[in-house]
This record gives sequence, C-alpha cells and structure tokens, in this order.
Amino acid sequence: MTSAVSNSACHEKQFLVYCSHSQLDPLLAEKIGRLLERDLDWDYVLNEAEENSITPLVGRQLHAIATGGVPTSAADRLTNACRANTIRCLFLSAELIKILDLFRAHGIQAIPYKGPVLAVQAYDDVTLREFEDLDVILRQSDLPKAHEVMLGLGYRPKFDWILSPGAAASTVPGEYNYRDEERRVMVELHTELTLRHFPRPPNLDELSQRLVSVNLNDHEVRTFSVEDGLPILCIHGAKDFWERFSWIADISELVTRYPNLNWDITIQRARALNAERMLHVGLSLAAGLLDAPVASEIRQRLQGDQVATDVASEIANRLMRLNYRSLDAPGRFNFRRRMLPGTFEGWRYAMRLSVVPAEEDWQMMRLPGPLAPLYIALRPLRLLRKYGWASRRA
Repeated sequence: MTSAVSNSACHEKQFLVYCSHSQLDPLLAEKIGRLLERDLDWDYVLNEAEENSITPLVGRQLHAIATGGVPTSAADRLTNACRANTIRCLFLSAELIKILDLFRAHGIQAIPYKGPVLAVQAYDDVTLREFEDLDVILRQSDLPKAHEVMLGLGYRPKFDWILSPGAAASTVPGEYNYRDEERRVMVELHTELTLRHFPRPPNLDELSQRLVSVNLNDHEVRTFSVEDGLPILCIHGAKDFWERFSWIADISELVTRYPNLNWDITIQRARALNAERMLHVGLSLAAGLLDAPVASEIRQRLQGDQVATDVASEIANRLMRLNYRSLDAPGRFNFRRRMLPGTFEGWRYAMRLSVVPAEEDWQMMRLPGPLAPLYIALRPLRLLRKYGWASRRA
C-alpha cells in the first residue's frame, strides 16, 4: 500500500500522510522538506488537515522542521488553529474529569475512551489529538442515574423523549447524546446496547477488570488497555469507513508507543468481539500508509487475510485522491459485508446495520411505540436517499 503514497499525484495528500506522526525521524523530515519545496496548495492542505483532524500534528511537524516554505498567511492560520485546539483539549479534559468524578460519586462505573484519554495514551500529549466530544461507556442499567447527573451539570439530551415512559423499549440510539450549547460541549454516553457496530456486544464486566490508568491533567483516569483498545478503535474506524487520517494515526501511534504489547492477547480480544478482520484492516492501514512498526509475524498474518488487505488498499486509494469521494449506499453495504469473514456472517452483519433504526430515522418520522417496528422498513429508504447510488464528497 505504500504505492498509495509514493505514486500519488496529489503532493498535498502525501504531505498530510508524512505529517500524521507525533515523532519526526530524519527520513520523514527529508520527505516533508522535499514537499515543502513544491508549490503546494496551502488552502487545500489546511482544509484537508482540518477535515482529517490532524491539524495539531501538521503544526508540530512544521514547527520541528522549518516553516520557511510555508506562506505567512498559512503559517498564521495553522498557528491559530493549533492554539485554539490546545485550549479546547485542555478544557474538554477538565470537563471529562468533572463528569467522571460525579459519576463515581453516584456509584456509576464509567469508562472514557477516545478523546483526551487516547491522546495521552497514544500520543503522550493531550493537545496532539483533535477531538470534538467526550465519549464514555457505562452500563445501560446506570443510564437513568447518569441522565440525572448530566442534567444537573447543565447538559440537555439531544433526544429527550428517548428516556421518556412513552418511548418504545426497543428505541435505543447509537449513543445517548448530551449537549451544552452555551459552552459548545457534547458528551456521548455509550452502553452495551448502543454499541451496535460491534459484531458482538462487549462484555463490560470483563473489560472493566482490565482497565489501565492514564495521567490526565494530574488525575489518574482508567481506560481500556492497549490490547483491548486496538480492536475497539478498529471497530470505530470500520464504523465510519476509515474516512479520516486521524483514525489511522491513532492505530499507528499506539503500535509505535507500545512495542511490547501482547499481540496474542490483542488478537484474542478482537476474536472475542468477532472483530479480527476489522483489526486486520486497521493494522494494514497503519502499516501501509504510516509505516507503523507492526511485528513481522503480524504482517504475515495480515497478508494471509486477502480481503482485509484489499479493503485497506481501497481505503488508502480513496484517501489519497485529490477529491475524496465517500461510499454510496451499495458501497457502504458491501464494505460492512466484508468486515466479517464468512458469507453468512458478513451478510447478516451488513443487513443488521442496514435495518436497525437510528436517531436520523426517528427524526425523519416519529412513530408511536406500537408502530416502532416499521422503522426497520423506513431505514433502508432513508439510507438510499442520503447516500444514493453514486458516491459523493463525505
């Protein structure tokens, strides 16, 4: 897959790939330096860095090299964007600590993931990973208490009727979304029922026994171990079709920072979630696009999964195009189908995600509780209307 970088006609995308690292070695510095000598479209570069959530990484690499090849206007824009991201990351980190402390005080066991905890765990710097919201996993049984805590903090649920007595018992969103519009903060609460993109529901009791501590603003926060986190991040990447460089960078940074991670356990944890192929795709992308130091035995394993390597190559080729085009409805279905080995398992997974209703289906049409099963028929129609039969810009 390195040909997706080296042979691409889009020098701007090459530049972004080379900048998608937290550390700068001499070879990377040389590659970036050569591209800086070209007449890059800096508006495009910065727009795509923002689209791919890697602006702080681009800023770090350019600061480490020399910004003489960057126009003043672009350098100023990048500096301002990085400063705003730093402020935002620190603010959201403090907000997460406050929420977790209150959850703990109310007897709610909560597991933060992605966001600031992943920034520290993978990048060793909370400001090097862009994140727009806070993600917390808890048990469905604790959701009523968590709901009251969020209301007490000034948050309002995006779909306040979901937890109302009249809502259908089967009405479970992709996440329980809470917003503080005044401070522009969004918190997503996930439970074992909302994580519908997991091929198998996660066992939160087992995951909770394997948590590790990360230091967030001088607070010890418990999150997933790397062996559990890698499969979970690959499931998330597959959920959104790996449409951002940042999600691939997360995998690469974890593999780089934890060279002694237990690969046997990692594969075992992925297999328990039926997400082994999703892990293969994520690792193939990290190794192929970002030269992540994946162990030789794992590279051999990846090469043995031809479907995973084919999917990873398709993703890399789409990402490296000058004008990225997202998958249309049939392409999305086919992608889901290939995420699980075996014809039956793959089709069942893709069909389930095609018919299980989500928030947008409820927004399109509100049905009373007894008619909630009709959402199964409405969802495929909405997906076709949204994504169509022809791909377009994400």
